[in-house]
Amino acid sequence: MRIKKPSAILTGLCLCALLATTAAAHHGWSWAEGELSELTGTIREISFAPPHPSLEVEIEGEVWQVDLGNPNQTQRAGFAQGSAEVGDEVTILGNRSLDESENLIKAVRITVGGQNYDIYPGRIEG
Repeated sequence: MRIKKPSAILTGLCLCALLATTAAAHHGWSWAEGELSELTGTIREISFAPPHPSLEVEIEGEVWQVDLGNPNQTQRAGFAQGSAEVGDEVTILGNRSLDESENLIKAVRITVGGQNYDIYPGRIEG
């Protein structure tokens, strides 16, 4: 059996640590504002693909990325394939990215056709 070079192993471990840190930061809330914002626009794209469902929404001429919860959580909220279509108006209640140059919001509630889908009900006040 041949032993790999320590530098190759160390490089691999560093890469794994970096990827894990990046994924954890994106999927937590530390990258987002603490206050809730409400945005309304038109759905341009819907994805239910892992790691989490998302919407692409046009709001006042700008395209926004709307991250939803994990697939099971989003489905438990009632939002599943067929709940919305491209072209539907959607209202998003959520936490915007701290980076103001980034059109990104993590939704705690989305409303389509008068139907609320509370993805993170514990984060909704009142």
